[in-house]
Amino acid sequence: MGFNHCYVGNVIQIQKELDELGLEKFVKRYQKYDAISGESECIDFIEKRVKLWHTTNTNGGQRVDPINH
Repeated sequence: MGFNHCYVGNVIQIQKELDELGLEKFVKRYQKYDAISGESECIDFIEKRVKLWHTTNTNGGQRVDPINH
């Protein structure tokens, strides 16, 4: 069994990825990792979007990111 680890770059890079993928795909991408490392600002950014997704996704539909828009 493997250990899936991801290193994240800077917040600008993560924001661009969110804009390109949309909230659902962004969250699903980062949820698959066992560990994420990088700048604390980036980790916080990702954690906020994951929490947002789980609190607003009631029927499986894509949601607009109110934190960012």
